Amino acid sequence: MNDTEYVNPIQLAQQNVEEANRQLAEAEKHFRAGDITEARLEQLRELKDIAVADLARVIKEN
Repeated sequence: MNDTEYVNPIQLAQQNVEEANRQLAEAEKHFRAGDITEARLEQLRELKDIAVADLARVIKEN
């Protein structure tokens, strides 16, 4: 028997969305403080959008 562990794909995708939202919220604070550029903030918005789209895809496929 191998050591493969089952990972629920929907749960994993949901965790990715939660993490993307967390990172975006932090980035928004840093942007308001002038610590990061608008381009970096936009990258994190796009990352969140990708995570949301991936969750929708995973739900549809499962």
